[in-house]
Formats: sequence, structure tokens, C-alpha cells
Amino acid sequence: MKKYLGKIIGISLIFLILSCALESKFSLPNDERIKTELIGEWSNEDDEILRIEKNNEKTYKLITIQNGKMDESIAFSKTINGFNILNIISEYEDKKTNVFYGFNIDNNTLTYSEVNDKLRESDFKSESELLQFFQKNISKKDFFVDSVKLKRK
Repeated sequence: MKKYLGKIIGISLIFLILSCALESKFSLPNDERIKTELIGEWSNEDDEILRIEKNNEKTYKLITIQNGKMDESIAFSKTINGFNILNIISEYEDKKTNVFYGFNIDNNTLTYSEVNDKLRESDFKSESELLQFFQKNISKKDFFVDSVKLKRK
């Protein structure tokens, strides 16, 4: 029984590791003004809340509340070939990592999806290489994965 449980846990961890959103030490160019339609409070049926506030003319403050725990991060949006990308700047132990999500707003529904990390062939060496990756791959059907829908509160 222990071997069986260990295999299940191992397979679950592998799945979680492989299904992560694309990350990079480089960000996309932050050269667009914020999209005001993103500003507001969004939630799902599990009482998880995403509050998006204007941080400045080009960045958002993201506040997530889940199971009573609150986290904050800074993000900005970028449009590439007609697709909206949210570049979230994650900071842990003085190390910044950029995490990328696609998003779309339809009436009072925000749909966001992970950018598929499996399409990356190697680590990016520059911001321009990261941007080229997006421009080359963003139209592929498996570029965005694991969609989540949130409703405006």
C-alpha cells in the first residue's frame, strides 16, 4: 500500500511540475498603458478572490485572497499578435521571476490561461528572445492551457 501511495504522490508531483505556466528571469516589454477593464474584483465559486488595482499608468497591483491568505504582486499587460498577455512579477527571497498568462474579458467574465511552458526549447537569453518566442508561438492551439474563469464581483 505504501508503494502504491508513493507512486500516486510521485505522479501527482510530476504532473504539477510539468503543468506550470511559462516563467523567465526576463519580462516582456512594458510599453503599454493598463487596460482599465481589468480593474476590479474577480472571484470563482470557491471564494477565491483576485483584486486588480491600478498601480501606475503601466502596471497593476494584483491581490489574491485564498483560504484567508492574502498575496500581492505587480503585473503589466502586453498585446502580442492580438492576444492579451499578463506578465506577473513574482518575487521570492529577493529573486524576481516573470510568470506569463493569457487573458480575455467578455462582459463580466475574466478568463485567464497559463502560457504553456512545454513549448519552450531552452532558457531565454534576453527580453528580445522571449518576445520572439511569443510572436512565433502565440497562435498555436496549445499555447494557452488550463483556463480559469472568474466573475466580476
